[in-house]
Amino acid sequence: IIFSILSLYLFIQHELNSIKLNKIKNNSSNNPSNNNKGLVKNGNNINNRLTDATVDGINKKDNKIDEKIDNAINKKIDSKIDNTIDNTIDSKEENESENEIDMSEYHTKDKIKDKQTASNQLTIQEKKEQAKRGILICNGTSIDSEIIYWKIVPGDDQYESPITPHHDLHHDRYITFEYDQGGWNNVRMGMEIIVVMAHAMGRTLALPPAQHLYLLGKTHKDEKDKEEHDEMGFEDFFDIDLLKSHKGSHIITMNEFLEREAVTGGLKGILPPGNRSDLWGQELWNYLWKVADVKPAWYGRYLAMPDKPENFNLSSPDTDPKTLELMKSFGGDRKPVFYEKELELAHHIHFAAREEYRLLQHHYSFTFFSDRYQQSFYKRFIRDYMRYRDVIQCAGHELVQAVRVDARASVPEGNGDYYALHIRRGDFQFKDVKLTAGEIVKNLHFPNGTAIIPPGSLVYISTDDPDGICVNCYVQRQPCTSYKPPKPVGCPEPTSWDAFTEFGWKIRFLNGYLKDGVLNGVNPNLYGMAESIVCSRAKVFAGTFYSTFTGYIHRLRGYHGIGEDSYYHTNHELMVLRKPKSQGHGFFREWRAGWTDDNGGLI
Repeated sequence: IIFSILSLYLFIQHELNSIKLNKIKNNSSNNPSNNNKGLVKNGNNINNRLTDATVDGINKKDNKIDEKIDNAINKKIDSKIDNTIDNTIDSKEENESENEIDMSEYHTKDKIKDKQTASNQLTIQEKKEQAKRGILICNGTSIDSEIIYWKIVPGDDQYESPITPHHDLHHDRYITFEYDQGGWNNVRMGMEIIVVMAHAMGRTLALPPAQHLYLLGKTHKDEKDKEEHDEMGFEDFFDIDLLKSHKGSHIITMNEFLEREAVTGGLKGILPPGNRSDLWGQELWNYLWKVADVKPAWYGRYLAMPDKPENFNLSSPDTDPKTLELMKSFGGDRKPVFYEKELELAHHIHFAAREEYRLLQHHYSFTFFSDRYQQSFYKRFIRDYMRYRDVIQCAGHELVQAVRVDARASVPEGNGDYYALHIRRGDFQFKDVKLTAGEIVKNLHFPNGTAIIPPGSLVYISTDDPDGICVNCYVQRQPCTSYKPPKPVGCPEPTSWDAFTEFGWKIRFLNGYLKDGVLNGVNPNLYGMAESIVCSRAKVFAGTFYSTFTGYIHRLRGYHGIGEDSYYHTNHELMVLRKPKSQGHGFFREWRAGWTDDNGGLI
């Protein structure tokens, strides 16, 4: 590829000299119809750097050339570029094994093939039609798995927010955040919002270091670790390199941010404790809180973004009535926080995790985009770029396959189908959702009496109480074991799962598969993510109301196109997920708006 690009450079020079041009028109990304044909892209591979250097050299010349000659040269050069690079990549791919994939090569070719879509914006429908199935790499090999829901959408990797007036400003404008203090899926929800806002605002996102996250404190040692530890952070769950590969996404570590801005006095002139760049935990949160220019409080609010730079009229009475109607429907009883000068010009925006500052909402119901194209893009962006790392997806794939094999053996007539439940007990603060197995069986019936999960089915149960003893169940801060019968609501009695087997279900728990060697070597803190993937592929799923773990499973099922086959086993909430309403807010459930567009079709 290097030699091909160098040859390309010589060819361009030859073309210019042959017509004795002294000056050439600037065909850089300032011209949306060309955009350097999608080849100029910040990246780490050699051909990107060489191409950037070549184009930059040409662009230094002035803008005085006959338009017809210029167009003729561009047409010929584009043809030569396509032929040279495609031939090089095709030759490379012929030498690769059937199952092995060089990911850098794959992304290079995909970007080249999509050069027209990067500069000429496709409609939402065209993007759906031209999207390719995503790729999953397990142990260095590309596998075809039923768990793949993410897609490769033409042009999406080149999309930059039109709200940002100058994209180079991201070097001087930052977003920092704290991990939520709740469970993992509360943390994830906040991360998704932050990633969307950083991209939409054209800001650099500084990722906090790994911390002690609630219920994710098992000691572990991953491949990249030098020693065992119990902290977990952003990069343990999401692929930072994948996010960085996106043209509009700019990410650095907290250490880099502090070295660049803090120890140099760039944050209000306030130096960090000890003038160190390795702050951690509460010491870090306190410092970021002190030096931030803006610290928005989000309780009861949502963010309203304009459709273009400096268009701050969303808060004006003269705003387009249709936009106002969409905002009213989107916001409900919440108040909008308009993206105006204060937020745009702030050097450093910090998102805290304390009470009224928490981002305990879903990304698609938190940020309102008046441009519906943007709204659709950011739903895809989270689906395709904020998915779990391959190591987690591969663990989920392994567990799904194990359950399928079990189902075929246990229920031969079922073609490998299985059902799934998520049952939250333990220290869950919503005590009325902690039910007995008998109550769950009773609730999982249609009004006509038909069982939603028929007797004889294999049922995978994801729960924090696999032994059926409610060991960590509390009511009014007292363990359920301290109460005498009749016990209060929140202390299910009996605690066992016997009613499931009595009804005829063949129930399975994670521990049984672990004993068989499934997920051997997988970080135990990632078991819950693997279980959510298993539940996302079940024929029918029923979860716990208020649980964000259940909620994310519902969204994953929505990505797969089976969101409608999802229920709650909680009292009086059976059919909530199947009601017509598609948009809402709050943490306690997910909405169809997360995986559908305005017309109701999948994103």
